[in-house]
Amino acid sequence: MSAIEAAAAVDDLYRRAVESPGDIDDSALIEWLAEASHALGPVVPKEDARVLRRVVRTSRKLAAYWTERGSAALPEWRNGVDEALGARGWEAQLELVMNALDRAPDAALYAEAKARFRTARFQDWMEGVSYDEWLGDPPS
Repeated sequence: MSAIEAAAAVDDLYRRAVESPGDIDDSALIEWLAEASHALGPVVPKEDARVLRRVVRTSRKLAAYWTERGSAALPEWRNGVDEALGARGWEAQLELVMNALDRAPDAALYAEAKARFRTARFQDWMEGVSYDEWLGDPPS
């Protein structure tokens, strides 16, 4: 289980909030929170638990927004997140990945952080810097 899976679970919850906002109720959010927490492992770090609680609140707002407007005309669910939440809608996923990268760096987390950073901040992070260079290991 991993932070990458937890970030993907946030994406999935947001997709559901845009495409089927009526399905985002207390029981769905409780179930989602249990699954996302499980993805992070047997003990969820405090900073990640805060992010997940924030995601639950944000997904309620996202669902309320699309309940009032209807999302059928959107080209893709991601556009619905952008419209309702702006760039901050993507911060939770980035934060989960960056927290994990700080705790236990690996190449997959590094690649995911680069992609998530671009989505959340509209700029590149560590562009042209390999994982080994970032980690401080000189190329062999």
